[in-house]
Amino acid sequence: MFVIYGVTDCPHCLRAQALCMEKDVDYTWVMMDWSKEYRELIKGTFNWTTYPIITKLDYQSGDENLVGGFDELQARLLSAEE
Repeated sequence: MFVIYGVTDCPHCLRAQALCMEKDVDYTWVMMDWSKEYRELIKGTFNWTTYPIITKLDYQSGDENLVGGFDELQARLLSAEE
């Protein structure tokens, strides 16, 4: 499952959600609008400076690994089709 950390007025955040829906991929949306401190914490945790920050969550281990932003998600999902 993908985790999309994003803000509601971000076009790339909305596109990431739409892409997951279009490709029928499980995802969860973490709205980061209300806490600047938490936004900065997540940026530091994943060493990514822009939103969305997209991760892949492993259900069994609980590990959450950085995928990147919208472009990286799109490349990953499109390459999975080939």
